Amino acid sequence: MRLFAIIIAGLFTVSSAVAQDEERSFKEVVDLRGYVKNMQTYQMADLNYISHNNLIHNRLNFRVYPNDAWTIGLEFRNRVFTGDQVHFNPFFTQSVDFDDGLVDLSFLWLDEPGIAGLTQIDRGWVRWTNDQWDVTIGRQRINWGLNAFWNSNDLFNTFNLVDFDYEERPGSDAVRIQRFFKDYSSFELAIAPSKHDSTWVGAGMYRFNRGTYDFQVLAGWWNEDIAIGGGWAGNLKNAGFKGEITYFHPQEQLDSFGALSASISVDYVFKGNLYVMGGILYNSLGADSTLNFAALANSAIVSTTPPSAKNLMPAKYSALLSVSKPITPLINGSLVGIYSPGVNLLFLMPSLSVAVANNWEFSIFGQTSMLDNGKAFRNYGTAIFARLKWGF
Repeated sequence: MRLFAIIIAGLFTVSSAVAQDEERSFKEVVDLRGYVKNMQTYQMADLNYISHNNLIHNRLNFRVYPNDAWTIGLEFRNRVFTGDQVHFNPFFTQSVDFDDGLVDLSFLWLDEPGIAGLTQIDRGWVRWTNDQWDVTIGRQRINWGLNAFWNSNDLFNTFNLVDFDYEERPGSDAVRIQRFFKDYSSFELAIAPSKHDSTWVGAGMYRFNRGTYDFQVLAGWWNEDIAIGGGWAGNLKNAGFKGEITYFHPQEQLDSFGALSASISVDYVFKGNLYVMGGILYNSLGADSTLNFAALANSAIVSTTPPSAKNLMPAKYSALLSVSKPITPLINGSLVGIYSPGVNLLFLMPSLSVAVANNWEFSIFGQTSMLDNGKAFRNYGTAIFARLKWGF
């Protein structure tokens, strides 16, 4: 926690000095945003036992603007866990207190029977920019994906759609350089070092426009693979049309077969602001016959651990349908469904959000997973989440 205090003090010292030197107000130099959430969770495999957990989640996002060219960012989340998951799972704190970055910025400051407290710094970067260049160094989010859910091009920061409570999504310790051209094209180079030689990621991407479509092509190394891919985003008449494809080939086995990840989506807004999106994912590493529960438990459907771009789903083929609609100006409902044929896997996530006051929101989420284990098509878990959020 001492490092955390030093970082905060340093940001305020720099911002105060800049404000005095350039006669700028403190609010023009420093920006603070964030939220506080309280979420109740009820989980069950059947009605014989229902587990209960509670999460208090606070996030603080700092920005310091020393001048027009430089920006400093620091973001972290504080979480307090209580309930059955802490009380009955002796390995719970080990599962949440981890940091895969070059520097361990995860701090477990409370570890008692039935309660755990954790602070994690998931953003910490310095950016310099002008009309043509943008250079960012530090822990940041590098999002190369185009689709809303499955991102085959996202070599650096894939996310897990099951982990809806982490809106900001994971970041990487990386160096990112962007060059912008006059024809609205750009080139980007990013390198994310690792503590282990086998988990480095580095790639370049070129974006350009042709007609009404935006395209991107990328190439680089991803862990122990060579990665080559591309994607597009445009429209089919009034419908959005996006796609991504990436091929991964082992660097040390050039004569072997690699892995292919490809995703495509179409979205459309109907009358009454009914938003519908459908998507398909192909994962050459996925199963096309019966899965066991262990494979399901380690997948992006049950675990909140982010999947890899190389293996986004446990099944070879997966289809997604997402529907959302404002019921009233203050109430919005949505439903996400995923089905994987062959393995006969079904995942459903309904939600309902209510704006109860200015900057206050109450939401209810549900998640259920069903799988054909070769003997029966059964439910492997259902969870209900009730969340109250205040943003500032």
